[in-house]
Amino acid sequence: MAHSEANPLRILILFFGGLLLVGLTVFAVVVWQDVKNTQLSRLNQQTDMLQERMLDFLSQQARLVSRALDDADPGNKAQLPQVKTVMDELLGRSEMIDGLALLDTSGEVLVTASRTQIPPLSSENRWQFDLARLDKKPQLGAMQRSGLLDPPLMPLFIPQLSGTKLVEAIVVVFFRLEEDFGLLNQLSISPNSKFWLVGREGLIHLSYPLDNGLVAGLFRRRLPAETLQAVEAQLEAAQPDQGLQQKIGGQRLLLQVNVLPDYQVLLLQGQPVMALIPVWASQMRPVTGIFLLFMLVGGVAYWASSRISRQVTAAKVEAEGNVEKLSQAVEQSPSSIVITNANWQIEYANSHFDLEHEGSGLHRQVTGREMINFAPYSELKADLVFIGKEVSETGKWFAERQTEYNGNWYAFSISGISNAAGEMTHYVTVVNDITNRKEAEAQLYRQANFDSLTGLPNRLRGNQDLARALQDAWQHEHRVAVLYLDIDNFKVVNDTFGHLLGDQLLQLVADRLKSVCSDRAYVCHVSGDEFMVYTTYQDKIEVNQLADKILRDVETPVEIEGKQLFVSVSIGIACYPDDNNDVTGLIKFADIALYESKKQGRKRYSFFTSELEYGMKRRSDVENLLRRALDRGEIYMVYQCKNSIQTGEILGFEALMRWQSADLGPVGPDEFIHAAEEAGLINELGEFALKQACNDLVLLQAASDSKLNMAVNLSLRQLAQDEIVDLVRQVLEQTPIQPDQLELEITESLLADNVESLLPRLERLLNLGTSLTIDDFGTGYSSLSYLTRFPVSCLKVDRAFVRDMANHAGDATLARTIIAMAHALDLKVVAEGIEDETQLEMLRQYRCDIGQGYFFSKPVPLDDAVALLNRQIEPETAV
Repeated sequence: MAHSEANPLRILILFFGGLLLVGLTVFAVVVWQDVKNTQLSRLNQQTDMLQERMLDFLSQQARLVSRALDDADPGNKAQLPQVKTVMDELLGRSEMIDGLALLDTSGEVLVTASRTQIPPLSSENRWQFDLARLDKKPQLGAMQRSGLLDPPLMPLFIPQLSGTKLVEAIVVVFFRLEEDFGLLNQLSISPNSKFWLVGREGLIHLSYPLDNGLVAGLFRRRLPAETLQAVEAQLEAAQPDQGLQQKIGGQRLLLQVNVLPDYQVLLLQGQPVMALIPVWASQMRPVTGIFLLFMLVGGVAYWASSRISRQVTAAKVEAEGNVEKLSQAVEQSPSSIVITNANWQIEYANSHFDLEHEGSGLHRQVTGREMINFAPYSELKADLVFIGKEVSETGKWFAERQTEYNGNWYAFSISGISNAAGEMTHYVTVVNDITNRKEAEAQLYRQANFDSLTGLPNRLRGNQDLARALQDAWQHEHRVAVLYLDIDNFKVVNDTFGHLLGDQLLQLVADRLKSVCSDRAYVCHVSGDEFMVYTTYQDKIEVNQLADKILRDVETPVEIEGKQLFVSVSIGIACYPDDNNDVTGLIKFADIALYESKKQGRKRYSFFTSELEYGMKRRSDVENLLRRALDRGEIYMVYQCKNSIQTGEILGFEALMRWQSADLGPVGPDEFIHAAEEAGLINELGEFALKQACNDLVLLQAASDSKLNMAVNLSLRQLAQDEIVDLVRQVLEQTPIQPDQLELEITESLLADNVESLLPRLERLLNLGTSLTIDDFGTGYSSLSYLTRFPVSCLKVDRAFVRDMANHAGDATLARTIIAMAHALDLKVVAEGIEDETQLEMLRQYRCDIGQGYFFSKPVPLDDAVALLNRQIEPETAV
């Protein structure tokens, strides 16, 4: 008896022994992680110090070389002897420098100064040379040797800039790496550390300790691909202090990563993982001793377990008392607990038997009666046979039911009690009122699947339902149309009347969409002012009819809070399976079609076509490439002359921007100017155009005996910022042109629509002495009162009137009227788009002042514009 009772104690001792072993293992892992983290922290500090030393050294050397060559003018080949003298002085001044070479921008060596033979540029260093030339910044090259057995050298490429900030030559400084005065000694790298400089595509520029010997000279090493990916991932995550554990050269290392940002080089410093084991072992020694001590104690406890067996009998007595406690716990349980016999007659019910009338005392009166005669247990009446069978087979049954008489929800859990023969003798039924939980679940479901403002399904639910509709359409060979809607000018409503009225407008549109689509389509509220409708169809005319009805019904004017609003929507439509066969693709294509509807003037619908997708991709390509076009020198200016109508004399030029993309070819200004406004790049382009045009006007003026003007176009985004005034002032101060030679052109529609907001800024610009020209005059639709509020100098008659003057009397009358009105206001008039002698003669009769068009010259580069001035014809032959 004692032996049998001691077995649980033996198991307990073994359990605690195993638990201690697990604890020791966990502690060992924690200690190892702590040792590793401590080493990573040290490596992080060392890497930061190494980065700082490296950057200080490179910038110091770049400044030293640049200052030394400033007076030598390295871009002038006539100064090469003087450059040679300076380079010899630099070589003699620093033992670390093994040699210097001056290269022109094509990479040709102009002059050298060296202690040994200077190695030719490797392919990698040729790439670094090009990078220094393009970025106009010093770049650190990869380690090279003059010969296979020669000492290694580290090149530094230092661009030499002209007074106009153009690269005129590259100085390559070759630093020694070894010896006491070498670069590695100057960086004070920890002798126990490993160190790498890594360039593009994982190419190792430099490793420490150095790889010497024949193999190192023949082959370039690269970081393993998985290590390079891990390093790049850590840099993207911006968590450099966490470190890495990677295998390099067959050795597992702890690594810390940093960058030399200006040199596009990664800096890695590491230490072998195996070097941490002695430190870890020393920290584990005390805990291991404690573990052995506990094991000894466990043995003693096992020996004493026989004494504990005598206490088991007393424990049984105590257990019997616990049964009473359990009975009390069942009685006080918040759940209804009912014990019935095999015929479902109640033998016991706790105080919560009557779930609907707490404290009624009904549980004391139900013994011997059938459980299903009482609510909510009566909900199980029809299922008792099935429940009995389920419990006998599986031992339990569970269900949730909602009562018909009050709508409450209850959870039923029934288990069985069997006798020694395996016969079911009793059922234990536990019931809980879960009404509150069900209501909370329903609320969460509504919040997750429906928009709280409109009551419509939200984006998530809409996408799920659309996916099911597409699956059904695939099975039954139906067609599905997805209509993506956007409320026109909704932002204006929000900004003007407030978000409360905007919300009411959203609810109104949602109600109208539900009314339109109630029996023919599905509606969901995607986000903000966007809705999605999808419907199955047989003929595309059904989709057209649905879209037309949506446009008509939504467009009906509405009065909200005493304000009458005119509402309209734009719609984009994509169809399954013609356009795409999944949810994401259909929504994307419908959105592209929606963009087309907006572009075409709103309040309309458009079907997706492959041309629209191409147009969207084209806009994306133009926007992405435009971000780099200025840096790549692809944006340039051309100039179209403005001539006297009477004499033909060139009076000035209009500056026009062009883009010759290396990827797309020539891109028209109508396309890339709009893309620049969408991408927020118009200010950069405008600044470039203004500075370049004024600088080029200086050269044009030098070729002319008469005073020339330069017209530069300004956008609304530029005029919306105060910086435009400072920019114009700066350009006028930095160039020798007179302020009245600069004409600022803005379109009539821009000025008329934004007269109040632009007035203060335009006045400040005009106070600088510049003049204001109204472009595309006659195409606007606003009041002309702004002509009396601004000191406008000139009006430009839109080319649409000039083009058809000879054939349409109405255009001729408009052109003559605009010219007469301008002269009455003491303004000059420029006619755009003059292409033939007939147009010129009519404008001369109307006494127009200035002409511009292909009749005189197309827009040309600066050199051709200078040539126009040099060969300017006599007035009588010009006309």
